Amino acid sequence: MSRDILLQKIDEVRSRQRSVAIGQGAARVVLAAIGLVLAFFLVDWLILARSTPGSGDRLARGILVAAMLVTLGWVVWRSLIRVLLHTPDDDAVALKVERGHPELRGRLISTIQLRRSGTVSGSKELIAALEEDTVAFVGPKHFTDIIDLALLKKVALWATGVILLAGALGAWRSDFAAAILARLALTETSYPTSAKIVKVTEGITTARGEPFTITIELDPTGTLPEKASATIRDLSPDGNGRSTELALTRQSVDSNVYVGTIDQVLSDLEFRPAAHDALWPRYERIIAVDRPAIKALALAYRFPDYLNKKPESSAVGDIRAPEGSQVTITARFNRLVTSAKLVTRNDQQEQPPIDLKLIDSGSGATIDLPILADGSWKLLLRTEDGFDNKNPIDYVIDAVADRAPTAKISFPAQDKTVTRFARWPVRFSTRDDHGVAKGRLKYVINTADEALAGTGAFTVDTQPTNAQSLDLAGLVQGQPRPEAGGEVVFDLRTLGLTGDCRITYWIEVEDGKTPTPNKGISPTYVFTVVEAAVLEEMLERDRNSLIDSLKTIRTKQKDGRDGVDTLRRELQDTPAEPPK
Repeated sequence: MSRDILLQKIDEVRSRQRSVAIGQGAARVVLAAIGLVLAFFLVDWLILARSTPGSGDRLARGILVAAMLVTLGWVVWRSLIRVLLHTPDDDAVALKVERGHPELRGRLISTIQLRRSGTVSGSKELIAALEEDTVAFVGPKHFTDIIDLALLKKVALWATGVILLAGALGAWRSDFAAAILARLALTETSYPTSAKIVKVTEGITTARGEPFTITIELDPTGTLPEKASATIRDLSPDGNGRSTELALTRQSVDSNVYVGTIDQVLSDLEFRPAAHDALWPRYERIIAVDRPAIKALALAYRFPDYLNKKPESSAVGDIRAPEGSQVTITARFNRLVTSAKLVTRNDQQEQPPIDLKLIDSGSGATIDLPILADGSWKLLLRTEDGFDNKNPIDYVIDAVADRAPTAKISFPAQDKTVTRFARWPVRFSTRDDHGVAKGRLKYVINTADEALAGTGAFTVDTQPTNAQSLDLAGLVQGQPRPEAGGEVVFDLRTLGLTGDCRITYWIEVEDGKTPTPNKGISPTYVFTVVEAAVLEEMLERDRNSLIDSLKTIRTKQKDGRDGVDTLRRELQDTPAEPPK
């Protein structure tokens, strides 16, 4: 019975010691949890929320929360779980009681140990007497007074105070408390600020080398600073994460919209706006892409067959080719395109666009362009992401016209009076930019248009319709030549002339242009046909006129010589004056 009394007192001490340890552990866990949350807030608010936006912010918070959970778990293990798993035995509790009550002088631990061991030598009566003596000595003592409650009270007081302070702060700034809990849960939540950025220009793909405008909108009910800013970070390999600040100004005095322009986007960038105490939670990315452009050109020229000219090629966009040529344009681009259109301009009027045939999945395009007139051409390109070639290059089209051939009669090259039995050689020369193909001597008998005689006033289109012709045999031998000439005998005997008449004649030539050749004519000349007697009379008259002219010339020569001789004699007879 006495032993049961001692064991009961030992159990009371053990239970009280366990309860105190659990209370202390729970208070420590509460203090650690609140402290860790406070540490998370300070690190997150002062560092992470400002320097690691977007996915980097979430990752950093995740690492921090993981470290917090590990630390809290260690505190829970040390302060609670290990206490719950460890139960001190009777000897340990008895020794603790002995240390708290030194007057027991080992009676309690000795009694506990002797009664537990059944093999101990000695009288049972002696052990029972020791047990009775120990119970009597202990009497009404309560061993639980050895448990020190000071530390428990201190820790509990601190925990209670911290809980009340945290509750009061949470109630005062519930928005901050909600933000802390949300960010602990790794959500995309920002801390409350007096200024609130509600809208930002979304990151987009923009053309390289062109300006980009950043626009932010603030909540008009919050603070509206005079200026805002945006941190611009260079993402190019050579940029090394270099950052610059771009000033954002208000659109107007009372506006809640702020804008700023990056002069040139040369590489991929990202930006993060800030206004007063508000900071956008992430960086918005700007992807710089090249506008489509012509990287290389290949022009293949095919000329009209009648020119007998070999095909040519060029890498220059400006076109110079004879009219009727066809040029195959093959363009290579700096990036893939989904559309390529050819636009030509003739006589200052732009023609409707024509689609090119895309090749190599859109890295190039080709089209056949007939050269019909002077003008220009350009390509309009568009990519899958909607970019076009801004300000495309205008290339010149110089359509070289095939000029009409020319002809010239070099002999007799003047009007003549002849008889109907005359045979006159007519010498001529011709010229053309690509070569004369055919020629003929054309004439009209008894033409009434005397005003045209010898003036060359005929044109190709106004030639008399009743003109007759003689082919110029042998004018062209082999391929057409730019220059040709020859002689044709104009035999009037074959014309069956009777009586006086007039024959107007000229040379007509044509080139090899197809389907309609160009034609050219020489100046016209006239044979005036008269009877032989009339011609003889005319010749006699001309001879006499020539003789009279010669006589006149001789008389004038003699008069001139006589005058010179007289002047010479006068000079010789005049004495020279002495020098002064």
